Amino acid sequence: MQFARVIKGQFTNFFRRRGEIEPEDLINALEREVAKQKNADRIVPNLYTIYLCAADCHRLSAARLIHELYEAVERKVIRENCFMDGTLSIKIEKTAGENSLAVESAYVPENALEQDTINLENDVLSRTLIRDDTACDDDATIVADHTKIIKTMRTSPTRKVEYNLAVITDFTTAEVVFGERQIYLGRKDTNDYVIDDESASRIHAYISYERHRHVLHDAGSLNGTLVNKKPISSCQLKDGDKILIGNTTLTYKVL
Repeated sequence: MQFARVIKGQFTNFFRRRGEIEPEDLINALEREVAKQKNADRIVPNLYTIYLCAADCHRLSAARLIHELYEAVERKVIRENCFMDGTLSIKIEKTAGENSLAVESAYVPENALEQDTINLENDVLSRTLIRDDTACDDDATIVADHTKIIKTMRTSPTRKVEYNLAVITDFTTAEVVFGERQIYLGRKDTNDYVIDDESASRIHAYISYERHRHVLHDAGSLNGTLVNKKPISSCQLKDGDKILIGNTTLTYKVL
């Protein structure tokens, strides 16, 4: 199987020399790499390595930006109507060049990914590893020891990071923004999206996150669930899909 072995992607033809690399440049480069590496089965790599010069590497390795990079890749996967197997991992590595930017991608089995590391400045866990390829010794790799560092953190132990990837909305006042968590839709007031519609079931449908895509499932509702006017039992959602629950039309939008 393709996913059983590591398949290195090609470097994007994206090298620049200018004053400074901006966050938007990283996002654009990652999005191009996702679109470029989509194969015939619509599967994209799950490991992305960004190469930056030392100055840009330190300046752009903040947890907040890493969070944005992760969301950008996940959203691009949905917009490209493709899939990703395994856990998404994004790494930033230093190169010897000045003001250069390149992205490399690979298909990596789950057990071959680097362990999560800790960004000390922001006290958060991230899926980012910073490595200096210009150094000669192993000490150049920054790998956080979870046990030791968590004991010295200024805040409480890290919780799972939440990512905002899409929104379900009726374009009036009701909407729910969500990412990887499963959400429920229906009349019951404990649902994530409460539908004030007698034609909707109490728990009418739910959306799960599978292979980095949102999948809508009908929950055995009385009147059924439609996507783009077609009845479904389950359906992989695409940007702009119209969901009909009872007499209520909802729209699925990628952020």
